[in-house]
Amino acid sequence: MSRVVVAGTFDTKAEPLGLLVEKLRSLDAPPITIDTGVFGGEHGCDHPTEAVAEAAGYSLEELPPLGRAGAVSAMATGAARILRQLVDGGEVGALVCMGGSNAAAAFSVLAPIVPIGVPKILMATSVAGETRALVGGGDVTMLYPVLDIEGDNRILRGMIGRLAHVSVALLRAGGEHPVSAPGNSVALTMYGVTNPCVAHCRELLADRGLEPLVFHANGTGGRSFESFVSQGLVASAIDLTISELADELFGGLWPAGSDRLTGASRSAVPQAIAPGAIDMICLGSLAGLPERFRNRLHVAHNDLVTLVRTTPEENHRLGRTVAERLGTPGAATSVLVPMKGVSQLDIEGGPFHDPGSVEAFAEGVASGLPPHSPVSLVRMDHHINDREFAEALVAAVEPGRAR
Repeated sequence: MSRVVVAGTFDTKAEPLGLLVEKLRSLDAPPITIDTGVFGGEHGCDHPTEAVAEAAGYSLEELPPLGRAGAVSAMATGAARILRQLVDGGEVGALVCMGGSNAAAAFSVLAPIVPIGVPKILMATSVAGETRALVGGGDVTMLYPVLDIEGDNRILRGMIGRLAHVSVALLRAGGEHPVSAPGNSVALTMYGVTNPCVAHCRELLADRGLEPLVFHANGTGGRSFESFVSQGLVASAIDLTISELADELFGGLWPAGSDRLTGASRSAVPQAIAPGAIDMICLGSLAGLPERFRNRLHVAHNDLVTLVRTTPEENHRLGRTVAERLGTPGAATSVLVPMKGVSQLDIEGGPFHDPGSVEAFAEGVASGLPPHSPVSLVRMDHHINDREFAEALVAAVEPGRAR
């Protein structure tokens, strides 16, 4: 039977973590406990600190020379190995971490181990700040504790009680909407400027009895897309908005990491890729635009976001990077290039229209593919938001298509 797993530094947070464990037990949900503390001590955990250190390849005595950060990292590694065993054994129904920045750091290591659909809950002071590293690409729940998680008082006790109730509710609701076999799901990526293409794809997929799952390509959304594809939660992928790659390579706001555009190839998931929104690097407000971009063609998307036009040279590099990351895919893979434009801004008469940049992307892909590559590169005389282009994307991933 799956249970809540509570991971935390029982050496420094024994009192609040003890309250959490006590509350979970009172709700008839006794947890599995993992002690990630570095100072040792007996706290009655199922996986005590000595065992966690040993799982990381250390004794407790070997942790202090690593320094604080090194010791915390080592214990997170050990906890991750223990958690992996619990996940593989079907024992994990939810993951809960609680504490300060060390709890958040451990959570960022542990949460990716837990499959999509299994609750991952963090209550930490850190959730009031930048949380992209904590979310990763997963389905996480975060609570801000208001007070520091220290000692015992009526406010903190109330927050811990709320955390316990949320954890148990999510644990028990886990079977209602499971995320498991890929079934007939197709993953797609979208920006506002590629929304018409996605809308066409959704309609075409629905006509074929396929379920579209649309991910917003804002960095975190790309990580989620890769997680679903890598975990085999979709039958195929239409990755038609890859602007996160431009942000990664050229300093934009929303990169999705160096494994973007790799999951489908590794997991043998059929995929169709299009260079949607590669005409733009997403940056902050116009007033705060970095000096190196000030003389570049740009469009103010809103008060917070400025879009800077990519150059033909940058588009060539993007194409080559796509080819390199696709590698030798294990399933049918097509790169479809809409020669009349890659976004609503890159259209005849639009501010970013530049057919030469689109051709540069296609040439970059061609230059990066190895001889006899199984990847199909197709130039199409359409705009990305044309229905005919969407029809080609959907046809490229239809079940039964030969590699």
